[in-house]
Amino acid sequence: MMRAAFLLPFGLLAPSLAAAQQAGDQFQLVRTTLVEQRGPGTMRSSQNSDALIERIVAVTPAGVELEYGLPPGSQGGDWTFPVRVFQPQGGALQLRDRAALEARIDKWLKDANLTRAACGHWVAGWAAFRIECDPDTALRTVDAFAIGQLKLVDGAPYADAQAARPAPLRARPDGKGFTAELAVDPAAIRDELARADVAAAEIGGQELTLDAARKAHAGDQVSGTIKVTIDLAGTVSRRTRIVTWTITRNGRTETRTTTERVERRPIQQHVDPNSI
Repeated sequence: MMRAAFLLPFGLLAPSLAAAQQAGDQFQLVRTTLVEQRGPGTMRSSQNSDALIERIVAVTPAGVELEYGLPPGSQGGDWTFPVRVFQPQGGALQLRDRAALEARIDKWLKDANLTRAACGHWVAGWAAFRIECDPDTALRTVDAFAIGQLKLVDGAPYADAQAARPAPLRARPDGKGFTAELAVDPAAIRDELARADVAAAEIGGQELTLDAARKAHAGDQVSGTIKVTIDLAGTVSRRTRIVTWTITRNGRTETRTTTERVERRPIQQHVDPNSI
């Protein structure tokens, strides 16, 4: 659950989503990511999925209070969830329980026989992961699943951490969603590749500084696009984000396409007839 998040613009909710939100409503958020890499004579692909449960705690004129947790039966876990946040009508997502998260971080480190010195380092287990000790990690994870709390207004600026600059959202002609297309930021992609190299080196027991990794990628030629489609038809909302970038390094060209799809589905609540 510790992947990089793509920060999105928050603010006034689209009418179709705002009107539907009530305290006690619950949604299942499922994210599926497919990565395909193509180079001279090579092709690789990988796919994974993860999920969160979103619960509406309160809907007020100032914004929406929400709680996020892992689905029942989830394997593994860390200190991140459950987490309670507040989404104001205008502005960034806010943590409601920062102190509780700080306490859980300390307990998680203690249980793993680690100290704060381990924070920010990569380790290998059943899957490689970075030891996170910043409560805002929870916000970044929630951001990556954001659909219900997005600012969905025709012409509103839509931002992406891998984009050079925001691009306007465009309402679809059918009135059932929005689209946006952005240009990737070559500097952001080169920095992402450098950080991935540092992580791989640390997992492999090698030493590689971030400065050295950045210098190794300084000459990479990068171009690409980010295409986003948000579907609002019916009770299920969906965001599809397709990032395609091409890197040329030492005369060798590689193309990577990442397709990330997040679906937000309402969870039907069981009502006890004896309680009515």
